[in-house]
Amino acid sequence: MTTTAATDSDGGGGGIRAVSRAWRVLRAFTPDRMSLGLADMVRETGLPRTTVLRLVETLAAEGLLEVGADGRIRVGTALISFAAFADAAWTVPAASLARMRALAAETGETVSLYVREGNRRVVVGQAPSPNTLRHAVQQGDELPMNLGSAAYMLLSLEPPAEREALITAIVTEAGGDPQALREGIALAADQGWSVSHGQREAGNSGLAVPVPHTGSRRPARTVVLALGGPTVRFTDDKIPEFVHAIHRCAEDIARIGLPPALY
Repeated sequence: MTTTAATDSDGGGGGIRAVSRAWRVLRAFTPDRMSLGLADMVRETGLPRTTVLRLVETLAAEGLLEVGADGRIRVGTALISFAAFADAAWTVPAASLARMRALAAETGETVSLYVREGNRRVVVGQAPSPNTLRHAVQQGDELPMNLGSAAYMLLSLEPPAEREALITAIVTEAGGDPQALREGIALAADQGWSVSHGQREAGNSGLAVPVPHTGSRRPARTVVLALGGPTVRFTDDKIPEFVHAIHRCAEDIARIGLPPALY
């Protein structure tokens, strides 16, 4: 299934078209697709064959891709240093990760840190639930912003004057009901936390709170902390306990620290 062609702009937002297309080519590779043929690249990117050929040649010259004797295209060695840099920049500090794991043990649910990246939200840190039946997302996953507690919470933290434009852009890209999105954002802003049931996936619930700004080290963007798990465990009597526990954890993480790239 092609995902990049559907979600990436082609430089239409004021960026450089060639860079956007090159990024689309790189994103065709995943841990499950380390080697692609040219036809695979064309299908995954949605770009013309001649464009893919030129981009592959350029990226291979920079060491970001390589073309084997069999004609298949693979990731190049230049990505090793990028991976090491990204890991250093986005790794959650050990003490904060330990606090997230403690929350996962306390609540029995998966704990995730989210930031907004354009019209999507990205998982930048996670402590999985100790239960076999659990919420399944991974660090680096990108999820839509048109529904869900973490999306509502993130958008509620944006300046009110900018929210309507964001809602329009998000719904245009991912679909959904703009009025329902507005209502979810308004409720999150009013109560300081957000809960959702079965919106992104049937039988799955989420609860999110903001990570507050404390002291002189203010993160460069808003961050939310979220619990995720089966709806059967997010009962009405459990929600107040979850809200209290996750707020305490968010306050601790704000004091301990976030990934270096956020400062």
